[in-house]
Amino acid sequence: MAQQKGFFDEDFRLGKVSKQGDPLRKLDEYIDWEMFRPILKKAFRKEAKGPGGRPPFDYVMMLKILVL
Repeated sequence: MAQQKGFFDEDFRLGKVSKQGDPLRKLDEYIDWEMFRPILKKAFRKEAKGPGGRPPFDYVMMLKILVL
């Protein structure tokens, strides 16, 4: 039977990964993701179809997901 996770288990795990050299943080040091924002905004510009609705996800975040 799996043990129930504690409130701070995720923080402890992320702390361990950061101490070991988190590869995602290293990748952020080498790649300037913000330089892609103008290109992505231009390519994916959408006009609102009506009032309301959820705003779109951040384009730079979605690019990071696709690259990784």
